[in-house]
Amino acid sequence: MQTTMPTLAELDITSEAIYDNRGYPWAEWDRMRAEAPVYWYQRPGYEPFWSLTRYEDVAWVARNPELFSCRERVAIETPDEVESWETERERRGQVYGHRPDHAPGLGFMDAPMHRQLRQVMYPCFTPKALAEQEARLAGLARTYVDDFVALLDRDGTADVAHQLSARLPLAAIFDLLGVPEQDWDQLFKLHQATAAAFHKDFAHADGADPMATFLKAMMDLDAYMSELVRKRMADGGGTGTDMLSRLAAACVDDEPLAFHDISYQLFNLLQAGNGTTRNAIAGGIKVLLENPDQLRLLVDDPGLLDGAVDEILRWTSVAVVMSRTATRDTEIGGQLIRRGDTVATWFPAANRDPEVFPDPYRFDITRSPNRHFAFGGYGEHRCIGANLAKLELRVMFRALLPLLPELALAGDSKMLILRLLMAEYVQLPVRRVRS
Repeated sequence: MQTTMPTLAELDITSEAIYDNRGYPWAEWDRMRAEAPVYWYQRPGYEPFWSLTRYEDVAWVARNPELFSCRERVAIETPDEVESWETERERRGQVYGHRPDHAPGLGFMDAPMHRQLRQVMYPCFTPKALAEQEARLAGLARTYVDDFVALLDRDGTADVAHQLSARLPLAAIFDLLGVPEQDWDQLFKLHQATAAAFHKDFAHADGADPMATFLKAMMDLDAYMSELVRKRMADGGGTGTDMLSRLAAACVDDEPLAFHDISYQLFNLLQAGNGTTRNAIAGGIKVLLENPDQLRLLVDDPGLLDGAVDEILRWTSVAVVMSRTATRDTEIGGQLIRRGDTVATWFPAANRDPEVFPDPYRFDITRSPNRHFAFGGYGEHRCIGANLAKLELRVMFRALLPLLPELALAGDSKMLILRLLMAEYVQLPVRRVRS
């Protein structure tokens, strides 16, 4: 019996249940890229938008920030989410005394403010600064891998998502901000509580209310970070070279940054700055264990590690979608995009475009070139911490190389999608298989 192929109007790429139950909608993205790479997507429950699935179109939007603003919103949202976000922005404005449309972080800023603030933060991400961090991060990676091995030896299995992948990315952010090392464990637990609060069945074995768990952790995290900001602002940043000191000492448009501006940057770094990395670590372990030929190739030739990191980033495609608002009428792929229209760029779809990545569904650590969209493209909004994230992945997988051939997946993994912005591994159990 023949089945009727769904029309483009029937394809669903926004229901989180699809992502939770079967992962990314690769077939739907492939179909859209082939038949309607610039597609007016209008479905019940979501505000309509232009869906972009072809690499060259996603790249064009990234390279033209003057045509596509991120001030209004960066996510695909339901009307309820839009209303909730607008209410939150109004609340923040009342609390801190700024306009409701004030940008709550670097990712929501357009030029020139975006460029000025980025220049303040960039010295922490220069090649020289990262080279100075490498030995320290490598030592932390070895420590965290040793701790994970101890868990495996004690319990027989351990969960990469909960017990390994988040530790180095968070440590790197804490180090970047100048957070005292004796406070890291406390903050790590608080961050885990905020990240896990809405992980559905995986977060509440003790019966705790998810909203209460989230709010308590957020309040404690906010109290700690707010006090840290106040102390650093009180001495004008001092002579420190960490990110928080630079923000406290900075002037943008000839004015010192306000408390709320510095706080927004800190929370963006904490929440988004480690998301790509920790989930790429988890997804990278998973895909290497599922592709033993590529794992063996890497173990036999660690010189392939840089290429392996890029392929892991392409393959996992942790950042899902980024939205922009057209600032004036323009054209993409023959379609008229009107001023005020929302344009959604699907990074995983771009990372599987066969016009750019031959045999895109093959995991290949020797793939070259590999100009993936793991960090939002190659325009001025490319993630400022992209090179730090790649450094973290290199030192973590270098520390993992002796262990990976002894590991095997030990049950079902589980990945959830957080508001279509980020893929989050919430379960990835492994066991040690000794030869």
